[in-house]
Amino acid sequence: MNHHFPFPVAVLTYNGNLIVAAAQAHPELAPRLPANFVTDTGTLLGKITADVTSQKTKKGDLGNLTATQHDALEKLQSWMTKARKTASLAFKGQDVQLHQQFQVGVHQPHDLASILNRADIILAGLQNAANLPALQLKGWTAADTTAFLAVRNVFPASTQTQQSGKSDAKDATTLKNADANTLYDNLLTIQNAADLQWPPEDLANAGVRDEFRLNTFPPAGGNGNGTPAPATPPATPHP
Repeated sequence: MNHHFPFPVAVLTYNGNLIVAAAQAHPELAPRLPANFVTDTGTLLGKITADVTSQKTKKGDLGNLTATQHDALEKLQSWMTKARKTASLAFKGQDVQLHQQFQVGVHQPHDLASILNRADIILAGLQNAANLPALQLKGWTAADTTAFLAVRNVFPASTQTQQSGKSDAKDATTLKNADANTLYDNLLTIQNAADLQWPPEDLANAGVRDEFRLNTFPPAGGNGNGTPAPATPPATPHP
C-alpha cells in the first residue's frame, strides 16, 4: 500500500472533501491553523485525483503493444514452451539446470520485460555449446534456435519503451502516495483544531463535529467505508 493509513485512497478523498468543505464553512477555525492551510489542503485534495489518473494512465501504457508485437509475443511464448519441453527431455532429472538455464517452472511475473528476460535466459541455454548435443538428440536444431532468436529480436526497440513506462508508473505511484500521506496528515490537523474549537463535552457541538467527520474518520479498524466497523454480536450460548 505504501501510504501510512490502512484504508483506500478513495476513502481519504471522500472524507477529505467533507472535512475541507467544513473548514471553509467555518472561518472561525482559521486562527488555530497555519496561514492558507485549508486552501493548500484543498489544492492537494484536487491533486490527488490527478495523481490517481496519472498512475492509471502510466500502468495502462504497459499493455499498449502493437499488433505486430502481440503476434510476435505469442510466437515467442510458443518457442519458449518448445524449448522448455525439449530441454526437459534432454536433461531429465536435472532440475537445477532446467530451472536456471531453461526457466522450467518459471512463468511469472507476466509483464513484457520479465517475459523477455526469461526468453533471453532460455536462448542462452540453447546456445550453450555444452547443451547442444543433448538437445539435438531430442530433435532440436540450429534452425530452431535461429527462428526463436528472430522472434525475440522483434522486441529490442520496444523493450526500452516498456521499461520506461514501468518506471514512470512507479514514479506516479510514489508521487500519489506522498501526496496522500500529506493530505491525511493535513486532515488530521484540521480535525484536531475542530476538536479543540468544538469540544465534545458541549452537546450543542454535535452537529459541527459531524461536519468535520470527528466520529467517523479515520474509519475504525480501517474498514474502508468511512464509518466505524460494527460490533460483533455476542455468541448465543448453547444449552
